[in-house]
Amino acid sequence: MENQSEIQLHFDVLSCRALLCCAGKEYLLPDTYPSREAAHAAAQTFVREKLGFKDPPSGDVAIWLR
Repeated sequence: MENQSEIQLHFDVLSCRALLCCAGKEYLLPDTYPSREAAHAAAQTFVREKLGFKDPPSGDVAIWLR
């Protein structure tokens, strides 16, 4: 699978939406999140369940605030 360093999570604090960038593709996560930590947890689940990563990204995933 892809290197975890290639995963980025962009969190927009105004709209509370999260954008996950992985392997040259972008995925807008379907819900709104009260904090960047909640968005990070949702991204871990998304990467594991939808993208097939066996080990979800850990705390070293870059979270960019927009």
